Amino acid sequence: MRIGGRALLAGGLAVLGALAAASAPRLALQRVDVSRLPDIHVYFTVTGDRGESLIGLTGREITVFCDGLEQPVTALRLAVEGGEAMAVVLLFDRSGSTRSAIGQARDAAAGFIGRLAENDQVAVVSFDEAVSVDLALTADKTAGEAAVRALRPGSDTALFDAVQAGLAEARKAAARRLALVILSDGRDNRSRATPAEAAGQARQEGVAVFTVGLGKAVDAAVLRELAESTGGRSFAAPDPAALLALYQLIGDQMKNQYHLTFRPSFGRDEAWHKLEIRVGPPGEPAEAAAARDFIASTGPGVSRSVLGGFERRGAERRALALILPAAALGALFGLLLAALLKLLRRDLRLSPAAVAGLIGLGALLGGLIGGILAAVS
Repeated sequence: MRIGGRALLAGGLAVLGALAAASAPRLALQRVDVSRLPDIHVYFTVTGDRGESLIGLTGREITVFCDGLEQPVTALRLAVEGGEAMAVVLLFDRSGSTRSAIGQARDAAAGFIGRLAENDQVAVVSFDEAVSVDLALTADKTAGEAAVRALRPGSDTALFDAVQAGLAEARKAAARRLALVILSDGRDNRSRATPAEAAGQARQEGVAVFTVGLGKAVDAAVLRELAESTGGRSFAAPDPAALLALYQLIGDQMKNQYHLTFRPSFGRDEAWHKLEIRVGPPGEPAEAAAARDFIASTGPGVSRSVLGGFERRGAERRALALILPAAALGALFGLLLAALLKLLRRDLRLSPAAVAGLIGLGALLGGLIGGILAAVS
């Protein structure tokens, strides 16, 4: 098994000690790349409780499960060791709430760009009530620093629309390591997009979102959900003086991303599977774990046609789950109605066909109501 060279093997014991010392190690799964099936490529980070990267892990500390079955790891290394580039979109909230920190935000972002590798790419998106792509994705770091230096404060906040604009930039990258880094208070009051739409799109496209909540009046829950649901991490900066260190910490996490490869037995079967990555000393309970569902289908992530087929079948199952019980209740209502008519009108003679007709009518009406409820839910 290729495990990224002697440096990783030599560092394994040191990492075991770091895992034992860290009170809450965290494994974050950023991307499951199925475009090169039958091999599956997974990108993830392992950090300590303060956000520091834990590097030097080997196949002894990392275990892969697919649908509950352990999978042999064929390769594991730090992505940067393989010369893999990354594409980062920096998003800046320039609403009125960030006005006092704009200078320190510029400095922190410029420092972040300055530490990117030569083949890395960067884009700059800023937003208030409107979203502006200030710099399209480029490898020109000088242009990136100039773009963040030119940021000016504005008014309201369209955070989730900005996330979608950032994802559109990330989509242009040839790199497989993709991330958004967002500086905001998280208090969106202008977007057409919803938090669920923004996070779901980032997760589907394998883009990790890192958020920095600026100020003391932030919507921490929104920023945390957006980050953690995509394999990123959320940080708080109540004081803008913390921005420089936080941007450096985020840069280190992205630089120290692991690239793991395994080859499952099912190949390209166009079916859903559950992947779980665990980290910890061999033979002991996992110190940290992360899981994600994926479809074993070739293409850039999951093809829309395959995903659409699964969504349609899921919608059909949900509709049946409402229609069938509603039809049964309707049939029961028809039977009760027939019994009530006979009770109230003793001289009324209902033939078996008439009773069956009432039951059928009740089932039809119940199914119709269930179908309406399924359509609106």
